[in-house]
Amino acid sequence: MVPWNKMPKDLQTAIMAMIIAFGGASASCRWEGPVVCDPAPPPSTTPMICDPPPPPATITAPTPTSPPIICDPVPPPPISTPSPTIPGARFQILELVRQVKPKLQGAEVMGTLLDAQGQPLGEVLVIAKSSRMEFQALTDANGAFFMRLGQSGTYRFIVEGDTSEGLKVIVKDHEVITIVLQQIEPESQAPLPLAEVRLVDIVWQDGLTFAAETPWGDARYRWSVSGGTLIEDQGQVTWQPPAEPGRYLLQVVADWGQTGLAVDAAVLIVRPDGSVIFS
Repeated sequence: MVPWNKMPKDLQTAIMAMIIAFGGASASCRWEGPVVCDPAPPPSTTPMICDPPPPPATITAPTPTSPPIICDPVPPPPISTPSPTIPGARFQILELVRQVKPKLQGAEVMGTLLDAQGQPLGEVLVIAKSSRMEFQALTDANGAFFMRLGQSGTYRFIVEGDTSEGLKVIVKDHEVITIVLQQIEPESQAPLPLAEVRLVDIVWQDGLTFAAETPWGDARYRWSVSGGTLIEDQGQVTWQPPAEPGRYLLQVVADWGQTGLAVDAAVLIVRPDGSVIFS
């Protein structure tokens, strides 16, 4: 290449003219807007990278709720199972009260069942049985039971487990009978030595009042009668005879527990005129 200072003057003049011409055109055509490419470049496929990356989205699944179980129809309540029988137990009539309701059809019995200590016997079957009919009732937690007897007659009240013939009660139409049945203590049924067998006597007081007499003290007396009502008061009993004439057995048991036992009985005869004979 020829140095600039070695070039002829006319060549230097021509080169300067070309530089000025092209330099002015380049300045006048300067573009300030965005460059548009034709055709457009393809879109970028490079994924955007975040620093730091966002935490992953947490989706809490709803807790499933179990729908309530609906029974249709509603199940019946559980049936209470009666208690087992009372094997070998014996019972007596502790109290019997009669009331008359003229408008009552048949008769009603409101009873209570007690053990030997006077506590109620619950869930025990009581049967009232006559020669033609039989009724049953289950005692509640208080030992109470209720029967509606359709016919009058002589009924025997039998407690579940009692192997005896039952307790005889004469029932009349339109009567409401309140009866208390109590278990006899097992000690009273135990055999005693002959040396400890004792005596007791039924003594007729004024009217229809009876008492028990014995030479041994501290006896526990238990009274019963085959008909009518007995009212106990301070060691004595007053008998309210039934309206029906007949023969009735009055009995007293004197019990000293394991040391002795004595029994006495008397026959009470109700005449048609209502008078009573003691024999």
